Amino acid sequence: MPHGPDRTTAPPAPPVSMIERVTLIVDAFHNAGESLTLGGIARRAGLPYSTTHRILESLIPLEWVSQTPLGYSLGRRGLRFRNSAADYSALRGPAAPHLHALHLRTGTPVFLTAMDGIDELVLDRIGGGRTATPGLEVGARGALHRTAGGRAMLSAIAPEDVDELVAVSPRGGLCGPPPSVPALHRELDRVRRRGGLSVERAATVPGFGAGAGRMSAASAIVGLAAPVFGPRGATAAVSLHARPTAPIREWCIPLLVQVARRISDELADSGRDARPAVPASA
Repeated sequence: MPHGPDRTTAPPAPPVSMIERVTLIVDAFHNAGESLTLGGIARRAGLPYSTTHRILESLIPLEWVSQTPLGYSLGRRGLRFRNSAADYSALRGPAAPHLHALHLRTGTPVFLTAMDGIDELVLDRIGGGRTATPGLEVGARGALHRTAGGRAMLSAIAPEDVDELVAVSPRGGLCGPPPSVPALHRELDRVRRRGGLSVERAATVPGFGAGAGRMSAASAIVGLAAPVFGPRGATAAVSLHARPTAPIREWCIPLLVQVARRISDELADSGRDARPAVPASA
């Protein structure tokens, strides 16, 4: 008896579906904190510019993608499914022994933070207790201008890009009042002259200045940070944040700088441009 047509045979592969296109676009972001231009996303996804733009515009209201001054980055939903902690394993792994060693030598809480789109994201903390800067729990987000670590990373960015970044509200966490842009640029200029070393004094932190009964002087150091350089520039920072009764001593500065350099060296590609030197004094 003759057989009818084989209805189980798979039909020819259809053109790329919408789900496949969305997946290609989301996968174009190689790490959680990366910002890409429209052209960069289209090239990585292998899709036409017009198609890429149309899908991106549909993904923004749904918070799969966010539009930033530097292009596009993963939004809240995209970050949730991307698992940002895993994306930073290449940074956190090499940094861990250096962070522990720095804490043992200084006795001060040590933090590793990253520039995650328009936010500062706290990746790791070594050492417990309250610090002079609130909101630095692991996984917390905040405005880049708010902490010494954020300002260390901002100092490596062109001034015009800094203006655009600070004009956008972070995705969550502690933001504080909007910064005075001229004052921020003056501070970043001082950080750049120190080669990226960001210093936070007690007088600048509410409740921790002279006469607060905690720090001995308004000039006491309560926050120190140095940038960590990867293949794409300063994408992270190592910082020390003092406890209320124990300011950071000057001798901690070269130790912090040394740790940031060692982590940068382990992240560096062989052909990467040399990073700026960070002096060992405030």
